[in-house]
Amino acid sequence: MIPIISLPAKIIKLLESNISPAEIAAGVCLGMFMGFIPLNGPMAVLLIIFFLVIKLNRLSTVLTLPIFKLMYILGVSTLTEKIGGYVLIDARFLTHFWEIVTGLPVVAYLDLNNTLVSGGLVFSGILCLPVFLVSKKGAAIIKDKYGDRIKNIKIFQWFKRLPIVSNIVRFMARIRGQA
Repeated sequence: MIPIISLPAKIIKLLESNISPAEIAAGVCLGMFMGFIPLNGPMAVLLIIFFLVIKLNRLSTVLTLPIFKLMYILGVSTLTEKIGGYVLIDARFLTHFWEIVTGLPVVAYLDLNNTLVSGGLVFSGILCLPVFLVSKKGAAIIKDKYGDRIKNIKIFQWFKRLPIVSNIVRFMARIRGQA
């Protein structure tokens, strides 16, 4: 599928659908968790399974993941590494906890002993509630105040009338109805 055409079609579908702001915010939070950890290990696989199983807005995850990953590359990774180093090494009161967690059969394979992974999870966990609340409020405002305005912009109306876009929107509506 042509990405230049499918992305605006997905945005149009998002504005016209009955997706709750909480689902959008949950998608943003998952995008943050995926953005603040390295995506080359078993923890990334677990988060991708969450992406597929949990009821959230996948488009918001896909749209915000690059933003959080860019923040990670531009300097948040050093912060998450310091947090992970503190949690894994310097916080002596957590030593027994980490011995238990890393000794569990399945959990031991999630790379929780990696400072970037554990620091990214802790940092994302700290930011999760504020990001969720801000995203939920922002999604509600955008859908309520600007949804109709965006749908009434001539370029969106023209774009929506294109046969390929209207077919994509109908196809996505059919898939969403079956899920």
